[in-house]
Amino acid sequence: MSGIGLMAATALENNGAIVYIVGRRVEVLEKAIRECSKHGNMIPLQGDVTSKEELQTMVSIVKARHGYINLLVNNAGILLAQQPKLPSRAQAADDITQLQSLLWNTETHDSFGKTFEVNVAALWFCTVAFLELLHEGNKRSLADGGSGVSSQVLTMSSLASLRKESTVYSLSYTLSKAAATHLGKLTAHYFKDWKIRSNVICPGIFPSEIVDTSLMDGARKAAEKATPVGRLGAPDDMAGLTLFLASKAGSYFDGALLLIDGGRLLSMPSVF
Repeated sequence: MSGIGLMAATALENNGAIVYIVGRRVEVLEKAIRECSKHGNMIPLQGDVTSKEELQTMVSIVKARHGYINLLVNNAGILLAQQPKLPSRAQAADDITQLQSLLWNTETHDSFGKTFEVNVAALWFCTVAFLELLHEGNKRSLADGGSGVSSQVLTMSSLASLRKESTVYSLSYTLSKAAATHLGKLTAHYFKDWKIRSNVICPGIFPSEIVDTSLMDGARKAAEKATPVGRLGAPDDMAGLTLFLASKAGSYFDGALLLIDGGRLLSMPSVF
């Protein structure tokens, strides 16, 4: 629980929500609660979202304690096999084997498999695991006197999912995030008859463990320069969008993709 996930959890808890935070490392969960919980309503759930058994255990705990949820934020993500700078044809002196060697050795079947397991499959099984509790949330919020805000699955994807050029940070990450974005749209169709909404956020660069380990200072400055607003994302940016989507103000959004990147995608070819 760090980066964008923690930003979203903090915004929700600090504004009155009861928030369960999930992660494999209990010390990270405890640190998040110690530093970010304002009302004592941030509850740790230690577990691995790539395990069906552990997902079911988490669901059982939430079901016993509260019986329902109104919002599920799918935020699990990893970035493996960072791609080096690729040589141009001129730089390679017309020797394509230089490019071939880099592409062959950067990614592996394991890097692709693990990335898709966490960034795509875990999101789907987490959603399915919590379906009953999302449905129970609807029974409360859509009943007479309820908030009128239907339950929602919110997928944290990435700007990377919309890129279509070869200078990506990681090929497997980019492709997995494209799948995650599409999964969020599919999810809206799967559960529309149950009034369980699904929306997707595609953030640009925000502070996180992935960003801290994958972006050197030079790359960070280049990213800032390529962003029209002149900076990277801040916690308040993500907090505002999360609260909007979780509130009555965002209750008419279903199947939507919201890009929050300060305009950075304008500097690269994309499918957006």
